[in-house]
Amino acid sequence: AFGPACWLWDYLRRSGASGFFLALSGGADSSAVACIIGTMCNLVSEAVRAGDAEVTATARRIAQAAPDGSDGFDLGDPRVLANCLLHSCFMGSVNSSQDTRRRAATLADEIGIHHNALEIDEITSAIISVFSRFVSGGRQPQFLVNKGTLGEDLALQNIQARCRMLLAYLLAQLLPWVRRRKGFLLVLSSANVDEGLRGYMTKYDCSAADLNPIGSISKLDLKRLLKWGAAKYGYTSLLEVEGAPPTAELRPDDGEKAQVRLAPRLSRHHDIMMGCSTAPLCFPTSSPPPRLLSFVSSSYYFAVD
Repeated sequence: AFGPACWLWDYLRRSGASGFFLALSGGADSSAVACIIGTMCNLVSEAVRAGDAEVTATARRIAQAAPDGSDGFDLGDPRVLANCLLHSCFMGSVNSSQDTRRRAATLADEIGIHHNALEIDEITSAIISVFSRFVSGGRQPQFLVNKGTLGEDLALQNIQARCRMLLAYLLAQLLPWVRRRKGFLLVLSSANVDEGLRGYMTKYDCSAADLNPIGSISKLDLKRLLKWGAAKYGYTSLLEVEGAPPTAELRPDDGEKAQVRLAPRLSRHHDIMMGCSTAPLCFPTSSPPPRLLSFVSSSYYFAVD
């Protein structure tokens, strides 16, 4: 975590931005990114406490604090620094669970992130309404569980994912204004290397951002990072995130349950959607990954985390 954390700090101080924005879903990938930026704040605050004049001056400049410290901002406290520099948002929908909402809010509080939560259902409904009115002659796409086709199902998932990308950039531009601060935020991606190798991702969702701290890190290594962050910095909610079954939460509950019934040998929702476990992507074995399920096509991009 120290390498990516130092890289993020170096990029931030050179960019002229006033902080970072992260779409925090309560899943493993975005939580791992939050852990990395929390690590960055701890390293910077440690340098401030040690009396490093250059780091202190840079931190106060980016945090828009008084250069002489007269405003009382204690940037030697990583939670205070995090609240100045880090911004996150849980972008929920009717398909989101209370567990992921709670995990996102808890982790943000542990790190000190300025956190918001909103609902995207009005946006997705409006898009579907425009499509139905002007393109499909009144027909509306449906999820598989509601007798829709695979194409309809994937389109409905990806609409949600892509709406979140648009909102992420809106928030990155306007959250400083909301907080009566200056500047803009850099948007952080949360797409890991396994998803890139497999093509298991939605184009222009979590894969579309200014920076991706975990773009070369495997899912299994991210799981180890979550445990490390919990032990190192006391972000105990990461342990719950690490143990939770991954799911995109882009389908109605019945849709997720139907997939589990169709593929009992793949007990994890993430593995069901991808068509194989992440383990074969990280550790070569003599046997090939499990055969793709009949309803999963490698020509599609899927949304995760």
